[in-house]
Amino acid sequence: MVPPELRWGATTAGLVTVGYLAAARNGLPLPGDLLGHVLGIAGFLLMAFAMVGYTWRKQPHRSGPGPMVRWLQLHAYAGLVGPYLLLLHSAFRFRGLAAVLSLLVLVVMLSGIAGKYGPPSATAAPPTRGALWYILHVPVSGAIAALAVFHVLGVLYYHTGGQ
Repeated sequence: MVPPELRWGATTAGLVTVGYLAAARNGLPLPGDLLGHVLGIAGFLLMAFAMVGYTWRKQPHRSGPGPMVRWLQLHAYAGLVGPYLLLLHSAFRFRGLAAVLSLLVLVVMLSGIAGKYGPPSATAAPPTRGALWYILHVPVSGAIAALAVFHVLGVLYYHTGGQ
């Protein structure tokens, strides 16, 4: 049986793809167009939730709405759909910072998939210090967050004329 977060993610990606293809009839929407901005903001927010929401909730001294398994499912959903939206936002242009961010997002996605769906010995909770997926997943996520903020600040700076 397919895990619910993968079904939700595939459904969301399918709906977004249909809308994106309809908008791309006359060429791919550019990252700076309205659709590009909407995709970028939505992808950024999903990635931010994936980085912060589950990490915050899984702390032993915190409680929150819903069981931990639901938070992990939302983390996986946001970690799959957010990067897809960012891929569409980039209009498949991989130069400069966008290329670096895309590569790092791919590393985090693959390490997250390995951590969630890999063999039970590799996905034991809590992760062992040497688990490669964990060594990659956490610090590379932090690097993505820093570079994404740098990207957003750069866009805001240059969009307003540097004033």
